[in-house]
Amino acid sequence: MKKLLLTLGLALAWLFGNAQNFTPEAGVFYNLKQTISGLVVGPSVSAGISSTQPSVVALTNKKSQAFEFIPVDGKPGTYYMLNGEGMYLNMFSTDPGNYWTSVFETATNALYSEWTIEGDNEAGFRLKLSYNNLYLASDNITDGSALYTDKAVDHANGLFKAQVATIDDRPEFIVFEKGMIYEIEVDGNPYPVKIFGKDHNYDIKVNVPAGFYVDKTTYTPADFAAGSGTVKVDVFALTDAVRDQLHELTFSYERGGATLYLDTIKMRPVDIFERFYMKHKTSNLVVGNHSANANHPALTELNPNIEEGGYLQRVMLRKVNPGVNDSLFYIVQDGTYAMMRKVPSSNWDVEWGYYSPGSVWKVYQRTDGIWEVKNNVTTKWLGTDGTTVDSRLYDDKTFVLNATGKPYSEWFFVPADDMFDETISSLSAVTLSAGLLNPVFSPEVTSYEVLSPVDVNQITISAKATSLATIIDNNDALLEATPGSVVISGVSGDGNSTTPYTFNYKALGFDWNARGETNASRSVPSQWGWKCANASWVGANSTAAGTVRYIDNPAGYYYIGDTLNTGTATDTVKYKGRIMYIRWDGNVTTTGVYSYPVMLQEGKNYTFKGKYAWNSVVPSGVTTTKLSIGFNSLADNTGTIVSSNDYFVESTKLQQLYNAEFAFSVPATGIYYLTIASDATILAAVADLEIVGLETSVDKNTASKFTVISKAQELLVSGVEAGNKISVYNVNGQLMAEKVAASHQTGFNLGKGVYFVRVNQTVVKVIR
Repeated sequence: MKKLLLTLGLALAWLFGNAQNFTPEAGVFYNLKQTISGLVVGPSVSAGISSTQPSVVALTNKKSQAFEFIPVDGKPGTYYMLNGEGMYLNMFSTDPGNYWTSVFETATNALYSEWTIEGDNEAGFRLKLSYNNLYLASDNITDGSALYTDKAVDHANGLFKAQVATIDDRPEFIVFEKGMIYEIEVDGNPYPVKIFGKDHNYDIKVNVPAGFYVDKTTYTPADFAAGSGTVKVDVFALTDAVRDQLHELTFSYERGGATLYLDTIKMRPVDIFERFYMKHKTSNLVVGNHSANANHPALTELNPNIEEGGYLQRVMLRKVNPGVNDSLFYIVQDGTYAMMRKVPSSNWDVEWGYYSPGSVWKVYQRTDGIWEVKNNVTTKWLGTDGTTVDSRLYDDKTFVLNATGKPYSEWFFVPADDMFDETISSLSAVTLSAGLLNPVFSPEVTSYEVLSPVDVNQITISAKATSLATIIDNNDALLEATPGSVVISGVSGDGNSTTPYTFNYKALGFDWNARGETNASRSVPSQWGWKCANASWVGANSTAAGTVRYIDNPAGYYYIGDTLNTGTATDTVKYKGRIMYIRWDGNVTTTGVYSYPVMLQEGKNYTFKGKYAWNSVVPSGVTTTKLSIGFNSLADNTGTIVSSNDYFVESTKLQQLYNAEFAFSVPATGIYYLTIASDATILAAVADLEIVGLETSVDKNTASKFTVISKAQELLVSGVEAGNKISVYNVNGQLMAEKVAASHQTGFNLGKGVYFVRVNQTVVKVIR
């Protein structure tokens, strides 16, 4: 009896257990609703088009959200899940390291496609994957949250209910550039209107207004299928199209004898747009398509053969707001009519694509003829990081005027006809091997100063022509201090015009001490570059009015040194050399800053060296004064501080010369000012000033001697012989740390930043 009851109980338990599992009907399509969110399983949508990523999404009654459960032979309760578009819900299998991602695929894939139903339809059921015996669920419960196949049986987001699907067979239809007014050139090239459609069995009709023409007015489901859902409708504006009026192009389909409208676009007939080459300022390259990916705008060699793809290098500037002078334009590629735009998912990438907010640009020409292009979404400039073929364009650049290094953010928009004009002789751009042009180059300006950096004796000048038909005479000219001038000329292709450009050498080296001049009438410091906003050099910079401001071998001056080579430094070494007086009394108060201009280059390290002393004039109660020596972008020391270093002197050590030394670099090539300030009314002096230019790279002879790496919280310097001094400077030239190497490796505990590590005369730049 007990055995009979046990058997009966097991049978009832088996029946009861199987009754708990939902059993879908054959041939019926279901929506799978996630119980916690109320969303249904379907493909996520990107730009209006379904992807292959299964997600929980809002119910739209589309075929892609309706599933038929197809039993797997020999496996009761196990099914393939096929949606109305013929796509199976599978686990991603082509990446051996991916054990969690689900995917829609056109075919089943063994255990990756088999799902077992666990649970009834009232409380909700779970879907277990045969491959790993884990369950389907989403990490999140918002619209578009992806589904994964690695969840535990108790996952809150893995419970579903099935409801019989209602399928809407209205075509899914998208106009790619919806929201934009299409400007169609009258009697010009056709404008390609791109449309997308699927989930329908109807022909799509194109209804064309008077004055316009399309090459095809009916598109069948087969046409859409052939283009993976996308077709191109070429729209022409005819001569009789009414100007200054908006026209509508509509799309519709017939169903049950009724015309049902899908969408409408607005069009405006316009005159033929001028085509431009978007030419890079520092090269003859123009914007076109990247060789490996045509969707990426990049610098390309000009292709004069339009029929062989040269049209892809030409652009139209279409105003966003016609009739309004707001400098907002679409940059539209000729032929494809693709727009240059910010990639919606990126804050730096640019692509040729369809209309979006990121396709609006502020495009404007400066007074010097150069164009700037600024994205209206990122509010950053369009530029490149390189000047070679295939250098890509990005929309995240900080603008740099007359850049000699990346980012390059200046352009010419050259009318396409002008690029090959044989009558043009002007130059479009000039680059220098060093230094800067004054003024900034403009094709209309034909005379320039070339401002030479501290340690550069020769400068090569290279030019680019506005027209490719122009011949450049004396290109790559070498400019030197003597004879101090060169001429580069553009000669038109027809030989009828010549435009000469003159470049004059102007030294901005460091000749602080008047080139040896001691004559009282000629050694005024202001004649040699020194400036002070409120200084009268005769009265302010001499020990007696009218005397020489530069002094050779001044009486009473001394410095610390080893006169007898005993190895012991004393402070009684008599100074033999030149000093210059700088004073802060009389009409020059402590607000006065003495400055000297120098030309410095980005990418180089410099070391300033010199001597300073408190000469005389001791204010009452003052025993110590501070001299601040540094480099600034402005002569009065109120600009960008490149380096600022304080040196203290005492009244008990008058006329004693102390050494000042610091390393520094500049953020961009340009004119900077050595500045000297005081916090007390004293008469001071400086001597032996020099700026030493140090290369940032390590030469072959020293590269193997030491290396610097950033690790955890330390900079580790390796390969320095014991006894050598290791100095670490920040970007402002301030000494941050200094050690004597005692072993093969020396550590410095420093925070994040950019540092220069110096051993003897070798400097290495490191970022941590």
